[in-house]
Amino acid sequence: MVEDLRGRVAVITGASRGIGAAVAEALAQEGCHLVLAARSADRLEALAQRLGQEHGIRAVAVPTDMADEAQVRALIRRAAETFGTVDILVNNAGLGLFGAVHELHMADLRDVFEVNFFGPVAAMQEVVPLMQRQGRGSIVNIASIVGRFPQPLGGGYSATKYALIGISGAARAELKRDGIRVILVCPGLTDTEFARHSRVSVPGLEAREGEAQAPFPGVSPERVARRTVEAIRRGEREVYVTFFDRLVVWFAWLFPGIFEALLVVAAGYRRDRFRRRRGLHQTAARAALDGPLLAVALTGLAGWLGWRLFRRRVGSPIQRPR
Repeated sequence: MVEDLRGRVAVITGASRGIGAAVAEALAQEGCHLVLAARSADRLEALAQRLGQEHGIRAVAVPTDMADEAQVRALIRRAAETFGTVDILVNNAGLGLFGAVHELHMADLRDVFEVNFFGPVAAMQEVVPLMQRQGRGSIVNIASIVGRFPQPLGGGYSATKYALIGISGAARAELKRDGIRVILVCPGLTDTEFARHSRVSVPGLEAREGEAQAPFPGVSPERVARRTVEAIRRGEREVYVTFFDRLVVWFAWLFPGIFEALLVVAAGYRRDRFRRRRGLHQTAARAALDGPLLAVALTGLAGWLGWRLFRRRVGSPIQRPR
């Protein structure tokens, strides 16, 4: 059954840019009233005003630091006070972390866990009693495909998404009889400013920005938002935005040894890109080749995986006579 979202009240964290802003737009188009949360008060207020005017809904901006549990809980209470209830919670706010596991500053790792894991859990704890009283609700946790496999030089970030995925599955089973759905969205590479704003936790390089540009283009945040809203309307359990994202997760699960070897190569590649950006400055020719070469390699892997799965399903096309 497809749910009509008109008149529903949705709280969206990390709503000032990227996936969060796109989800806010998509829900406004469905007729949802919105409570938008992020640290960027000016951008948040501008978005709330625009969405209210363009879509004829009520939109409230509530500046919130997801690393502060008191602010997170106050956000949910403010939404309930303003609209009387909360029907949808979208835990989207996130912070990236770049650095090797053995070099990570523990303070950085704790900060990222506060935003990516403890903040969403606090929001869930605050919103569940509201949803239980009304006998329905949807909690959407935006995770990542790197919560399904390790990310070299991003192990701290991956760990937060592993944790979010695990607790989402537990909550889904616990809350199903209350009519509350827990939906997990696992995007892959997305064309946002997320990588640039990631925290760098590398000794001596802490003042640098994260990676300025991904190795190849990701999907648009609007595509992630459309898929997320579709999942809410249909009550899906776990969502991958593209078939390629799902294929990579399958590959990591079916062929862990080969995948680990690829991660070793990826670790060197990411380290070189980071150093070149502020150090040796890659040539224009190398810059033009980096993305396509990586894309070709990943496409080749996907094709090889498809062939192996086909062979496993139908058997070898050549049968030797006995």
